[in-house]
Order: sequence, then C-alpha cells, then structure tokens
Amino acid sequence: MSNSASSGSTAAARDEFFDVLADARRRTVLRLVHQRSPDGIGKDELARHLAAVTMDKQPTEVTDDDYRQALTDLHHRLVPALTDGGFLEKSDDETITLGAHPAFDDPHLEAIVSTRHDADDATLDAVFRALAADRRRTILAILADADGPFETETLARRVVARNTESTERGIARDRVDEVLTSFVHVHGPMLADATLVDYDAETGRVVDTDQPVVDPEWIQSRDAPATVTVERRVDDAARSTHQLIYRAQPRSP
Repeated sequence: MSNSASSGSTAAARDEFFDVLADARRRTVLRLVHQRSPDGIGKDELARHLAAVTMDKQPTEVTDDDYRQALTDLHHRLVPALTDGGFLEKSDDETITLGAHPAFDDPHLEAIVSTRHDADDATLDAVFRALAADRRRTILAILADADGPFETETLARRVVARNTESTERGIARDRVDEVLTSFVHVHGPMLADATLVDYDAETGRVVDTDQPVVDPEWIQSRDAPATVTVERRVDDAARSTHQLIYRAQPRSP
C-alpha cells in the first residue's frame, strides 16, 4: 500500500474513532460496561442501568417504558456502533464486555470513559465531533506547533502544504481558496464551538486554546507514522494484531 493510501485509510479510521465517541449515550454505555469489567453485563441489565442514568433514577425506579426505550436504543444504535468500532464485544448469550481496543490503554481516554474528568457531556460531544475530521485535526496540529496566532490565509496555505507534502510557494491558489473557504464556513466555527481554538472571524486570526480534554497525541501530524501495532490475546493458542488508530508515534531521528 502506498504512503498516501495508508495515510488516507488511517485518517478515515481516526474519523470513525472520534465519531463513535461524539455521543454521550455511547460514552455512558462504555462507562457502564467498564464498571462491570472484566465480567461484562447482560443487555437487559445494561438497558435498565442506561435508562436509570438517562432519567436520573435508581435502576429499581425505572419504568417499563424507560427500559424498553433504552433497550431499543441499545439494540439498534448504541451497541452496533460500539462493537463495529471494536470498543465492545457481545457474546452469544448477549453478555456485553469491553473489547480489546487499544484506546483503553490510553489513560487520558480511559479517564473520559470512566468519568474521571471535569468536562460535561456537551463539551465532550463537541470536542470529539470536531476531532472526527482529518482536516480539523491537521489544523489543530499546525496551530499546536505555532508560537502564536495565525492569519486564516496563512493557516490555509500551511494545511495545503502539509496535505500535499509540498512547499507553500508551490501550491495552487485555488487549493488555498478551497481550504480557506471551508475553514471560514465549517471548520473554524466548529473548532471554536468545541473551545479547541479561539477564532476571530472579523480579524481573520486563529490560535489554539490547549483544550485540556484533548491528548496532544490525538492530533499528531499525518507526516509521522500514525499507527502502531500491538498484540492482543485472542485465545490460548493464537495471537492477532490490532492497529492503534488514534496515537501516532514520533519518527525516529
């Protein structure tokens, strides 16, 4: 596979990773299953606890309607997204356990899943939604490396240069205009709403905010290797590998 193809597939995997986490109910499910790790929890019991959290009740106070709504959401939306992403696993008897996703090895993310953090759900939704696009992560990586604010046009040039692996002098004007327009109308406002940047649309200046929710490794530049391989136990006789899609490792000197 070429470097560009590999980079594209890695970017798409990261997009999916952060998109899965950009939902408070999915994170609640992860937390509830995490609390029962490693034994897991049955889907019926999980539905009752999810309804209790949603309705701010004790599990014994959950009504049948609350329970059925939570069970339907689990069955059709929440569990499929989390199992497809490798965060959860479901056995034949409907027991749900944490998957072997290497994200759980990241203390920063594990703290978010287990709610050992100060951010509210709305902030986390906005942050993960903003991170679920390669263009926005590239913008954040460029801003993180800067000593101060950027003019939006200069930032657009840097984004194009990084994406095309070329110098700023050699990039086409129409590509700069496309990136600049998308930043002004889409990416800049979304990053600002997530408090990941300070963006002044009138002056055209933008600077990162060092949002404490975000691990700097989550926005590593694409020009560094973006995947590593870790081993996980599948059974007593075999081992397989799993890509760590969200943490880039710095290039060796």
